[in-house]
Amino acid sequence: MARPTGNGQIQAPGRQPCAHRDAGPRSGAAGPGGIHPITQKIGRKMKGSQTVIRALTLLRHIAAIHPHGINVGTLAELAALDRATAYRLVSSLVEFGLVTRDASKNYRLGIEAMQLGLAAMRSAPIIDRVRPVMQRLARRTDDTVFLVVRSGDYGHCLHCEEGSYPVKALVLQVGGMRILGIGSAGVTLLSALPDDEVEALYKRHFEELKPRGPSIAQLKKLLGETRQRGYADTNDLVTDGVSGVGMRFEIETGSHAAISIAAINSRMSAQRKAWIAGLIAEELRTGNFLPGLAQSPEQQVVPAAT
Repeated sequence: MARPTGNGQIQAPGRQPCAHRDAGPRSGAAGPGGIHPITQKIGRKMKGSQTVIRALTLLRHIAAIHPHGINVGTLAELAALDRATAYRLVSSLVEFGLVTRDASKNYRLGIEAMQLGLAAMRSAPIIDRVRPVMQRLARRTDDTVFLVVRSGDYGHCLHCEEGSYPVKALVLQVGGMRILGIGSAGVTLLSALPDDEVEALYKRHFEELKPRGPSIAQLKKLLGETRQRGYADTNDLVTDGVSGVGMRFEIETGSHAAISIAAINSRMSAQRKAWIAGLIAEELRTGNFLPGLAQSPEQQVVPAAT
């Protein structure tokens, strides 16, 4: 069974050890087939790197829709590979335990991938960077503050800070995942996507969204409002009697996270929600993060006076 090398990379199958210098052709001489030995060595190295990149690309596509599962044909199409190559690579991922295949021949993340994710989550740099922001928000609002990052079609809750208000709105569990578009964090993260991608996501997860999620028309309206004001404002979307405010921010180029604050409806008047959104934007900037901006300049979020 193949195993990762000591430096954490996957050894390319069929890689041969270098021949002894005396056994090979003289420097500058061509090897078998008239190919220079240095050219052969570079070619083998590039081929090995390409295999690793392709395998990791497949792993990323599988992770993007992990709970739903994905078949090898769709994987091949997404990765621009022929079906045989995609099957060979994904079978290697299955062998390592990074991917699992179910009875329907759909692929999902395996136990080894989840263990890697849990290990990373316990010391994720983003948590250390955002924790002071969340703690200040919890103190200033007295409500529960959540950190959610996008993981494919899902929002992954990494951390939460509880405020001092006795009635807690614990609508997310640390480590839990929820489809984008459900909850204020999921709505603000989804608002970064164009409408055609939103529609495709909704179609992929229609059965999961149907019991409680909004219709596609309701979701697009909610996303449009979120883009206009720069933050998500939700009511009873996850739990009856609970409202939320969510704002996305960039953690690296092209990658977003969101901070959301949830509380019982009686604490979440429209005026207080706007005030909370202002606090989130203020604290994100204090922490050197760029909050999502409203499309309309007149609706830019500004901190309300305390």
